[in-house]
Amino acid sequence: RHSAPPETALGRTMAFGAALLGQRQGCWKRTLDISGDGKNNAGPRPEAVRAALAGEGITINGLVIGSDARRGGDMRYVEIGELAAYFRAYVILGPDAFVETALGYANYEAAMVRKLKRELEGLALSALQ
Repeated sequence: RHSAPPETALGRTMAFGAALLGQRQGCWKRTLDISGDGKNNAGPRPEAVRAALAGEGITINGLVIGSDARRGGDMRYVEIGELAAYFRAYVILGPDAFVETALGYANYEAAMVRKLKRELEGLALSALQ
């Protein structure tokens, strides 16, 4: 990882991703996957963007990354639980939307695999001739 500004612009990310999906009207499923390690602190509020996107046929799933550093009392599970609840309340969108969690960046790959498998588990394609 490299240094980045201490901003988490979830609403801006949701709007940007939705605009890109809007360029692909022929897609039969339009899903945004948003990963984050903090609550929104820059740009539009995610709940406002989510409300504006309701009814657009977009699904937004979340992957929450918890803190890597262990501290006294190891509150990482509490922090990731709070952040996952925040994503459920303000970010994810759609009837089958969900939040996956990764306890630290070391667990990110495994969480991403779980998330992708969950997104694909109901996928069945066929054609009638």
